[in-house]
Amino acid sequence: MLASLISVLLALAPPPAQPADPPREPPVVVDDYTAERAAADVEVVLVDRGKLYLEARARLEGHPVVAAPAVIARLEGVPAPGPDQRDRLLFVLAALGQPEHAKLFGEQLRSALVGKRSPDIWLQLLRQQGEAASDVLIGLVGDRELDNEARGELVSLLVELSSRERVGELMAMVGRGSTELQDHLRRAVIRRAKQSDAEGRAIAAGIDEDLDGDPGEVDRQARLLILRAACCSVDERFRVRLEQLVGDDQAAFEVRVAAIDGLGRLALGEEVLADLVRREAKAALAGQQAAELLVALAFAALPEPSGRELAKDVDLHAADAPRLAALGYQLAPLASDHAWLDASQQHAWPEVRKAALDRVEGTCGKSTLRRLGEVAGPFSRGGDGESRVGRAAVVALGRCSEHDPSVFGLLGKLLDDGSVEVARRAEAARQLVIRDPNGPERVAKALNDGAHIELGRELASALANTPEPSEVVAEALCRAARGNPMIAGTAQQSFQAVFPGESCEE
Repeated sequence: MLASLISVLLALAPPPAQPADPPREPPVVVDDYTAERAAADVEVVLVDRGKLYLEARARLEGHPVVAAPAVIARLEGVPAPGPDQRDRLLFVLAALGQPEHAKLFGEQLRSALVGKRSPDIWLQLLRQQGEAASDVLIGLVGDRELDNEARGELVSLLVELSSRERVGELMAMVGRGSTELQDHLRRAVIRRAKQSDAEGRAIAAGIDEDLDGDPGEVDRQARLLILRAACCSVDERFRVRLEQLVGDDQAAFEVRVAAIDGLGRLALGEEVLADLVRREAKAALAGQQAAELLVALAFAALPEPSGRELAKDVDLHAADAPRLAALGYQLAPLASDHAWLDASQQHAWPEVRKAALDRVEGTCGKSTLRRLGEVAGPFSRGGDGESRVGRAAVVALGRCSEHDPSVFGLLGKLLDDGSVEVARRAEAARQLVIRDPNGPERVAKALNDGAHIELGRELASALANTPEPSEVVAEALCRAARGNPMIAGTAQQSFQAVFPGESCEE
């Protein structure tokens, strides 16, 4: 306010009286290098390309105090320098290392961005100015005439160049502005914080200061918590803050979610997270969405052993909510006879069906194999309509084969059945290659027999997993590499993976 008032008063005041004949200023001399010589060298820089240019520029760079005014005077002179000449002058200014010239580079950068020209030169020149470019960058970041993509890059540069003492102040930008700008800011802050412990502490202090005060809207508080957990080492004070927010039923939902995420990211707060699950489980299973999300996120944040132990006491897999039911099949103890499999495949949500299939292991009875075969099979015979579920059933059959080699026959039938989805047949081929001792040769023959032409690339890719290479595999891959161009590249890559350093020409 005082500065503005002084500016107004100075603008209204009459200009000071000028002497009739002002005395002529003596020429500035530094090592016999005068302003006149600097001006002459500037003209040489503008027009020359050879030895004279290099010598003139060297003299200018060797005398920055005298050279800088001469370069600026020519930039503002008449006739105005053309675009190429202006660039030359600005490059000289950058080399002089005078921080007050960052504003000029900022103006040129803005002009390039508005004019849709490449800004790379000016970004480089601003980066050379280091911390002195911070104020210029702050102004550009706030310039709404620039698009968000450009402003995002400028945010990243601002975080990079700001001094350690000032970088904490930039945390006031967190949670304010477009999502695109916030993404650039988050990534830049994390990079800066990881440079050293001192950088991380400075940034953490800036975030903590905002959190201790009034962070404003709920979304901003949540973003501050997430960034603090992602960028900086944890201390006792921040750990307590997160745990208190997780346990506070009066805290905003978004803030509690952010606190849960922070504890999970930092591998802290097991007791608090487990207590949250126990308190909210009933409401979650009853269909209350907020409780459902909190419980699901708390399980995700817990270490897997703790989550499995906790899941024993919560009947998650019976929930209608897909998040909870999937967690139940992922974590809860399940009977080894797979009696739960049939019911799991009746669930409406594919992620739940897949989670259950992922738990099939050990010895598989006839009913289990039959059900897996149905899920993996063609749609016309009861196969699951979701590709990821069908593939999970094929993978489950592969695990069953560890205790029952007869499963290789089921996988082979899936591979050969043209009515089965291609992705499931491809997975059957991969399972045969990695589990069946005779699988690689079976798949190699299928690659070249002409009956599986629609699977050519997938079969060639599956053979890259061959544990024990054979002549049959080599011959099939080389033949495919010399054949259909749609398959050749994949076949060549698989050959190199299985026979490193060898060639089909040998």
